[in-house]
Amino acid sequence: MKRAIFIPLLFLVLGTPCAAQTCTSNCRTCQSSACVKQSAASSKVKPADRKSATSVEVLYFHGKQRCKTCNAIESETRAVVHDELASEVKAGKVRFRVVDITTPEGKVLAAKYKVSWSSLFVVQHKGGKEKVNNLTQFAFANASNNAKGFRAALKSKVQKLLK
Repeated sequence: MKRAIFIPLLFLVLGTPCAAQTCTSNCRTCQSSACVKQSAASSKVKPADRKSATSVEVLYFHGKQRCKTCNAIESETRAVVHDELASEVKAGKVRFRVVDITTPEGKVLAAKYKVSWSSLFVVQHKGGKEKVNNLTQFAFANASNNAKGFRAALKSKVQKLLK
């Protein structure tokens, strides 16, 4: 019963399901290749707007096997972005992506950010430039044992980068 209620509410909050119809979310979080391609195409800022727009992308990288802490990082990050930063997501200012580094698409992003294992990055896109913040060490130290502190600090970091 809870799942039946949750999924329609998820679509109301996050938008329509992915084109590949293989996920229960939208293209911002699905990792099927059809979804990733559609997501990349639909989320691009127009060239004229790229230099003036400020946006933040939260990237959670993972491999095939994940520990309790890895799963906590993903779930706590997802909660912050989709619950506490919902208006910024809706406005297109914040985006959350879960990247499986074992997929072809994931390998490309992992190479770009020099990632070789589970990692959390917060990337500011402003004035046509990227400012990369590696929060991996902080995430592993806090996501499981200090979820409240992790959420508050991540939200603060994203909000700061949006200014």
